[in-house]
Amino acid sequence: MAVLLIGATGNVGPHVARALLRRGDDVVRVLTRDAARAATVLPPGCQVVEGDPGDDDTVVTAAAGVDAVFLLSGHDHDMADLQLRIIRALRRLPVRIVKLSGTSTAINPDGPYTCRQHWEIEQVLVNSGQPFTIVRPNGYMQTLIGTIMMPAVRATGRIPNAIGDAGISLVDTRDVGDVCAELLTEDRWTGQTVVLTGGRAVTYREIAGLLGAETVDITPADVRASLLERGTALWEAEHFQEMYQLFRDGQSEFVTPDVERVLGRAPRTVEDYLQELAVSSPVNA
Repeated sequence: MAVLLIGATGNVGPHVARALLRRGDDVVRVLTRDAARAATVLPPGCQVVEGDPGDDDTVVTAAAGVDAVFLLSGHDHDMADLQLRIIRALRRLPVRIVKLSGTSTAINPDGPYTCRQHWEIEQVLVNSGQPFTIVRPNGYMQTLIGTIMMPAVRATGRIPNAIGDAGISLVDTRDVGDVCAELLTEDRWTGQTVVLTGGRAVTYREIAGLLGAETVDITPADVRASLLERGTALWEAEHFQEMYQLFRDGQSEFVTPDVERVLGRAPRTVEDYLQELAVSSPVNA
């Protein structure tokens, strides 16, 4: 089976590629703007095509002969424009599109900015006549813990907590990659929306306790102000303020069985991830 990955060099894409290659019978093609960077993050064995995903001819050429296309692009103000263009370019090709979306409860026309874009893309894809599968992962362990919390713990011993006592059913990006590989290679998931979470919701205070750290209470408005001070664009700062308010309201505490339903095993736990972090990059290092 041949698969094209668009958006393969970020948090999830390399895991999708690895999972596909582990199967041993899949051709994994990657369309990327930067082949040199792709070579540093993707596993050996991928067919890398350098080109602009926003160019119709490039997309059609890269998709020639593949059975499914993984659709992902960066967190960007114009994300919907790019993804909708790709969907239009793939129209009439005999491919199934597996779109990686966002946190399920935020995917609506009134959600935070990026989630509104995901909602729009999903609406077009569902009504396009193109075979599709939609994947909605909850917050990523690697982002929330690895990228945001860990630097704060190392610098101050404390974690800024904008969501109070609410929890988030964080999911490991490796589980997301494994699920997406299955969805790309198995037709039985066509037409479905798969919602991915961890096995339970965890609070910031629980995570801080596991790291031997403390939390300091802030508000979603504080997050917005901090991002603006660092030069973040207004649309993005407001997006994150709304996302943290959504978390604070408990809207990402839900748990689904979809990781186990697809993979036949339970999702990785926050404790598993933190144990791996402690070995590879100790907090007090």
